Order: sequence, then C-alpha cells, then structure tokens
Amino acid sequence: MRTGTVYTETVVHIAPEAFQKDVPYQVVIITFDDDTRITGRIEGERVQIGDSVVETGQREGVSFFRKDK
Repeated sequence: MRTGTVYTETVVHIAPEAFQKDVPYQVVIITFDDDTRITGRIEGERVQIGDSVVETGQREGVSFFRKDK
C-alpha cells in the first residue's frame, strides 16, 4: 500500500446525489515521496495537514486512505 502526507483537506457537508449517504466525509490531497499528488477520501479518524496516511484501497475509481499510526 502507498503512503503519503496530507497536503490539504476539507470536509464535505453538501454532496452530489451519488455521495449524499456518506455526508459528512473528508476529501484530501495526498503528496507522495516522489512529489506526485492524488485526491482521495479518508476512512476513519479525521486527518490534518501534515499527517501521514496509508492507502487502504480503491472503490469506484476513488483512492481511500486512513491515518498512519
């Protein structure tokens, strides 16, 4: 699994119809060691800018991450 650092984050409270059942949910941009970035979602504990995260998988083309303990 890939690991990275939270570059920025936001919490979505008003979502498109397809994601309304998930509200509120956290969306992040993750920076990897090679300086590439990806947008994804957080599972579990909320993260902050600078936190380390680990990818937990993909669903419907969206990468999911959780806080790396």
